[in-house]
Amino acid sequence: MAFILVPGRGVELIVNAWNWRPTLSLIRSAGLITEEDYERWGAQGCGGEVDTDLARRIAAVLERRLATMKQGERMLSDLTITAAPKTDVKFTPHTKSEEIDTNDLYSASYEWLVTFHDFCNESQGFKVS
Repeated sequence: MAFILVPGRGVELIVNAWNWRPTLSLIRSAGLITEEDYERWGAQGCGGEVDTDLARRIAAVLERRLATMKQGERMLSDLTITAAPKTDVKFTPHTKSEEIDTNDLYSASYEWLVTFHDFCNESQGFKVS
């Protein structure tokens, strides 16, 4: 599943759910969005709008997080940082949910966070679709 971020200015940005969900958790934990925004932005096709001011505040949160990370690291769903490689998971009809570490599965890479930070600074706001 992918989300498309459509900027007020510039080129749209596409992000997969694996990177997007922990990014939303970071934004929510900073108090920049409501629980309703978190749910809407995390569901494909439900929309969401970010004005220029909010985009810049999101960029500031990302900048602070990136200052605690190094290239090649990733931020897990619980917002902790790891350098460990992502665990390979093979989904089959017999895969049980308790066998899957969703905290590891959903993780935002350092590289993605840099890209999103730059996008937020340059976009003049954006829509989530």
